Amino acid sequence: MSDKKVVVIYKSNTGFTRKYSEWISDALGCTAISLSESNSLKLNQYDIIIFGGGMHAGKINGIKFIKSNLSTFKDKQVVIFATGGIAPIPEEVEKFRKNNIPENENLPFFYFQSGINYEKMKVTDKILMNIFKFTLKMSKSKSDIERGTEEAIKNSYDYSSWEQIEPLLKYVKSL
Repeated sequence: MSDKKVVVIYKSNTGFTRKYSEWISDALGCTAISLSESNSLKLNQYDIIIFGGGMHAGKINGIKFIKSNLSTFKDKQVVIFATGGIAPIPEEVEKFRKNNIPENENLPFFYFQSGINYEKMKVTDKILMNIFKFTLKMSKSKSDIERGTEEAIKNSYDYSSWEQIEPLLKYVKSL
C-alpha cells in the first residue's frame, strides 16, 4: 500500500460516519472528504477508494455513488464501510452487505457500530424513529433483540471506537 494513493469518501448525517472516516484517514495518512464535496476530486488519481455511509432503513447512505461509478472504478480497489446504531451481529451485517453491494461485485465490506444522535437527526428521521419506538412498545411478544433495541433507542448514544476500524486498516495496508 505504501506507494498507492488512498481517499476516503463518506456520507454522514449525524457525524458518526465522518468520525470513522477521519480516524481511517488519519491512520492511513490520506484525505477524507464528504461525498457532497467529492466532485472536486480527480478520482482517477487514486488507487484505493474507501467509501463509508451510515445505515438508514437497511441502506448505506450514498451507496448509489459507488454503484453508479463501478465501471469507472474497475481499475481501482474499492472498500465499503457502513456505520450504524446496532451491534455488529454477523447475520445483520451480512444482510446489510447483500442489500447494498451487488452480488457480482466482490467488494470488501466492513461494519462499525456507532450510535444514535437525536440532536443532529433530521426531523423526518426523528419521526421515523418515534414510529419505530411506538411499534416496538406496542409489540406483545418481543424477542431479546427487540427488547434490547427498545431500551437502546430511548436516548442518544455513541458506541464508536477506534478499535473497530482495525480490520479495515489491516485490509487496506495489505493491498
